[in-house]
Amino acid sequence: MNQFPAVVDPNLFQLTEEDKEYYRELIDQIDIRTMPFIMEMLGPKLQGMDLFNLSEFELQLVQNISTLVGILQTYPNLTESVRKRILFAVSYFCDEDDEIPDIIPGMGYLDDAKVAQWIIESIGKELPEITLA
Repeated sequence: MNQFPAVVDPNLFQLTEEDKEYYRELIDQIDIRTMPFIMEMLGPKLQGMDLFNLSEFELQLVQNISTLVGILQTYPNLTESVRKRILFAVSYFCDEDDEIPDIIPGMGYLDDAKVAQWIIESIGKELPEITLA
């Protein structure tokens, strides 16, 4: 029986410039009015994860998503661009059938983690006054 490794080096998976350009196109298409729906998906997604058995990169992913949601809720005057990027990261995380399906043990959240980290870094560069830690 084929088994996926329980622990995967997250550094082996990186977003390419091509990936980022594709994601930027998707970000541009996000309708801010869908924010309540996207936020509503987050609870069930987190409840479906075994939060006591997360790898280091999965734990960082959950922390990054939490940080992004906190920024969205704390700073009502964010630019539309920033809000769209945050909503994209959250919706990407909630989508079980993204680039690497979330059901693949040890690997399914690699892409989600990289997307969330990329969004956090881009927001950090654009809005240095917001603490992302």
